[in-house]
Amino acid sequence: MRLDHVALTVSDREDSAAFYARYFKLNQRVHEDDHLLILAGDGGSLLALSEGKVPSDLPRTNHFGFQACDVQEVQNLRARFAKDGVEEAEFQAHGPTRVQVFDPDGNRVEAYAF
Repeated sequence: MRLDHVALTVSDREDSAAFYARYFKLNQRVHEDDHLLILAGDGGSLLALSEGKVPSDLPRTNHFGFQACDVQEVQNLRARFAKDGVEEAEFQAHGPTRVQVFDPDGNRVEAYAF
């Protein structure tokens, strides 16, 4: 089985939708109602966003990741994060190259490539 979607509680759906569209190309709105906004990307990834109280004490190991095409794509994305002031949580240059950042609600999101 492959992972089909991730569901997050966020404080502002539009802020989160803009973040995930800008950096992770989840720019297709496939469902939207008063409770739920589901975003899709060309690769089949789905992200469901519901507004609510966001937990503030998640452990650092809680995250989800996007696999980039290559290391250069991760490096380019890292540069965009830095330019835009997106807070970086972790970076690793060897093994899998990966960068983790915090989304608008403090969720850790990772981009990586082997």
